[in-house]
Amino acid sequence: MKHQTLMEGEKSMMKRPMEEVYGSDPAEGYQKGKKETKEHYRALLRLADEHRKSESEWHEASSKAKYIAAKMDLLDAIIRAKGTLTLWLSWKNLQHSTWKPKETWLM
Repeated sequence: MKHQTLMEGEKSMMKRPMEEVYGSDPAEGYQKGKKETKEHYRALLRLADEHRKSESEWHEASSKAKYIAAKMDLLDAIIRAKGTLTLWLSWKNLQHSTWKPKETWLM
């Protein structure tokens, strides 16, 4: 008996008066349903838009991070190759100072 009373109490709390749900006449019910449907889909569109914006922001941040990482890798390679780069440049300068192009090449 106690269980049955509890169930009836829960059911009555779940039910709303028909007029509150549908309105007092069919036209009002239709307008109310139309309004609720619009609100529902607008909320879904807002969520989709926020999701799209967050994905594009994440993509932009990821691209910047990859760009910075690539620059750091290049800088590390330059620092590691500093000795060989200096040697190569000095050899190149020596080569340019001793080598003269033929005049026929310049015409």
